[in-house]
Amino acid sequence: MREHKTAAVTAGVLYIVGTVSGVLCKVLVQFPVRDADDPLAYAAGHRGLVVTGALLVLVMGMALLFVPVVLFPILRRVDEVLAIGYLTVRGAVEAACYVISATALLLLVPVGDVVSAGEGAGTAGGARLGMLIVDFDAMNTVTALVFCLGGVMFYALLYRSGIVPRWIAVWGLAGVPFYVGAYVLAAYDVIGPSSTAVTLLVLPLAVQEMVLGVWMIARGFRPARGAAASQAADRLPVTV
Repeated sequence: MREHKTAAVTAGVLYIVGTVSGVLCKVLVQFPVRDADDPLAYAAGHRGLVVTGALLVLVMGMALLFVPVVLFPILRRVDEVLAIGYLTVRGAVEAACYVISATALLLLVPVGDVVSAGEGAGTAGGARLGMLIVDFDAMNTVTALVFCLGGVMFYALLYRSGIVPRWIAVWGLAGVPFYVGAYVLAAYDVIGPSSTAVTLLVLPLAVQEMVLGVWMIARGFRPARGAAASQAADRLPVTV
């Protein structure tokens, strides 16, 4: 019999909400702002879109923040130290990265208004200032490294606990090096940050996260191996 169905479904929904929000923000806001000749001028002329992008980043951050919070009571039974590390990294630290990203996006609007009023919009200085405020490549690299560190802890806990099929956990662990490699290579300008190579490298882990989310919603969690063994030991007769 599967246990903790509510926690599994909640975590699965949060996973999907966070991922969808992140993808929408990249497609609707981050890519257009980064590709604009002058990000400040673009933000000043697309105020509503930029604000919506910042809200999407916050939705993503809050959704992903609560995944380790919801799962902590279950994962701590497997390894409390590792579960606390996962909660700290994928909860507090990663959420802080998303708050910084959202704040940077929101700053584009008032700074863009000021620069436009001062006739600095469209100049080389204005363009550099806009890219400095929202350096998506740098922020994405830092967030990706934090995300993957927490991911390794999470997938290790999933593998040890057996609450989901181990092939899902192995898939996640195998996808982490490719995900890290994509953003490290982009940071060193070996590949473009929006290139097909980056997409292909992050795709295995991105798909795995969606599979995990759907699995948790549809199938829930199996009894944890450690918990099952502990319960079995408690039922053994005590002999003197």
